[in-house]
Amino acid sequence: MTVIRFSYRDAKGDITERELIQWTENTSYIQGRAQGDTFPKTFRKDRIVEFSLGEELLLNGAAPPAPKPRPSEIAAAAALSNPQKTAFDGQNKILFTGFSAAYRVELEQLAEGFGMNVIKTPSKSLTFLCYGDNAGPTKVSKAQEAGAFIIDSDQFLHLVQTGELP
Repeated sequence: MTVIRFSYRDAKGDITERELIQWTENTSYIQGRAQGDTFPKTFRKDRIVEFSLGEELLLNGAAPPAPKPRPSEIAAAAALSNPQKTAFDGQNKILFTGFSAAYRVELEQLAEGFGMNVIKTPSKSLTFLCYGDNAGPTKVSKAQEAGAFIIDSDQFLHLVQTGELP
């Protein structure tokens, strides 16, 4: 098992220590699971303060390119000041899984309101998989294979509010 350990500054500026026992990377993100995690979490490389273990295991420039979410932060910020304007260009596909039916419908409506395409099954064109407590490992695994960003509902809400992945 290859382990990496690092200090990470989140979107709020808080610094925490992270240790991933299973992980993958691309040019912009490290996605992996810590001991006891059911689903992987995504970490922006530019928010890693320092590595304390495993930095030599990174591919760096040889890592595959990160999937590109199509909304710009400027468009998302403009949508916050003018909710009638669509923040996303309709190219981003999102799948919600593991939520109660009522909450999933709320999240789907919010995503559609920001111009995202809501889909029901993972595909190669999937941009985001948003998971809840009851998410099945098969959908998560297929989303990972598709190179999608794996996010929870808090990260999704942060995305639609700011246009930025947490």
